[in-house]
Amino acid sequence: MALLLGKPVAESILADTKDKIDQAEMSPGLAVVLVGDYIESHKYVSLKEERAKEVGIYFEKHLFPTTASPQVVFEIIKTLNACPDIHGIIVQLPLPNGWPTDEIIRAIDPKKDADGFHPETVRQFLLGDESLCPVFPRAVIELLRATGETYQDERAVAIVNSELLGQVFEQALTHEGLRSEYVLSSVGKQVIAQKTIGARVVVSACGIPDLVTADMLSSHAIVIDGGNVHVDGKVRGDVDRAAVADHVAWLSPVPGGVGPVTIACLLRRVMQLALESKAPQ
Repeated sequence: MALLLGKPVAESILADTKDKIDQAEMSPGLAVVLVGDYIESHKYVSLKEERAKEVGIYFEKHLFPTTASPQVVFEIIKTLNACPDIHGIIVQLPLPNGWPTDEIIRAIDPKKDADGFHPETVRQFLLGDESLCPVFPRAVIELLRATGETYQDERAVAIVNSELLGQVFEQALTHEGLRSEYVLSSVGKQVIAQKTIGARVVVSACGIPDLVTADMLSSHAIVIDGGNVHVDGKVRGDVDRAAVADHVAWLSPVPGGVGPVTIACLLRRVMQLALESKAPQ
């Protein structure tokens, strides 16, 4: 088994992004809206800030306590939508329980949708615009390519918690030349295993520790672990790493796999949004 590490993949994307920003002599702007005191969200935003500054992206964050009202967030998004110095906007999830998450994401101008999960962005991507692939599945594709393996026309399965994310992953993997499908985590491990056992590529993005075990995978599988959940103070993925590590061909670790590449893909997208904003209409 080979570990599919995210750091070298991310560094390559970041270096290319920095070069393009320098060549264009521009300063892309990224704004992050964060509500609450969830420690991991704050850590993740700090990582985004560090990487943004490294490549020459202006970064600003708007922090609100859990006691804030959704209306405050709607107002700051409206302001950021109108700000010419901001080219990408992110609302860091999760938002507090009971908040209208979907409505808040929809409030972002699609032309400043940094994560790629605005409904209009997703709609265009599912209609075939590969350039609009959301950054999370894009990071998975970058890791797949980094293996150097040939997997065209082979089976891929994405294990997800929602139909929407499943459709996005299915499209992204299909664009990569795979015969892809998705399965919801709610159907149970036995049904999931029936889908994954013969697949060359298995992606899991559920936040359920040990959801994916060795008996569900073939020895030639490339396994991308997109889970991220805290158990006993440690970050865990969806894959039972101890059991799977010696069984499959490739495995992305958690942490250190998808996460760094997702941030790199995010910043590359902000750079692209900035270039598009300056292009003749």
